[in-house]
Amino acid sequence: MPVKKPYFSLHEVALLSLCAALIVVLNTAFTIPLKIPGHTGIYWVVPVIIGVGIVKKPGAGTFIGLISGILATLFGLNTLHIFNIFIYVALGGVIDILGLLFFYRLDHPAAGFIAGACGNLAKMAVNYTLQTLLGIPAAFIVIGIGTASITHFIFGGLGGIVAALVLARLIRAGVVSRDGV
Repeated sequence: MPVKKPYFSLHEVALLSLCAALIVVLNTAFTIPLKIPGHTGIYWVVPVIIGVGIVKKPGAGTFIGLISGILATLFGLNTLHIFNIFIYVALGGVIDILGLLFFYRLDHPAAGFIAGACGNLAKMAVNYTLQTLLGIPAAFIVIGIGTASITHFIFGGLGGIVAALVLARLIRAGVVSRDGV
């Protein structure tokens, strides 16, 4: 009986898990009290975009999101606890979809900006949805969602550009190949 080859190789699982852990480390190391919604997107999206850009397989971003959501829940990073998993999976899933649509050319700054901005907006949307379902009055959420969506878009996009530039630099240096080898 032939042995089935796993979807992600051991190397890919290790890389994606390190990217997921990096999100949690960045989230705890950079506690910048800007009081601007979405400012953490400037560094949250970077490991996800780099991981998806290197592995180039559907599900890579979702895997990163799942692992980082589990780690964030275990370390008690946000107030939503177990529901953090949904926020992180949404971020990774959207970047997964956009990576597929851009043919995994996430090393281009425009593609990085769009992936980062959309990923950060997905994180915001799931966060607000969860808060509404958990009983926070919708009026408070509607009041802040306009500014929050703009800042999530901008900071996520800036993080996407940073990720694209880092990924392009890794490709040029020969650390990562563009053909998926």
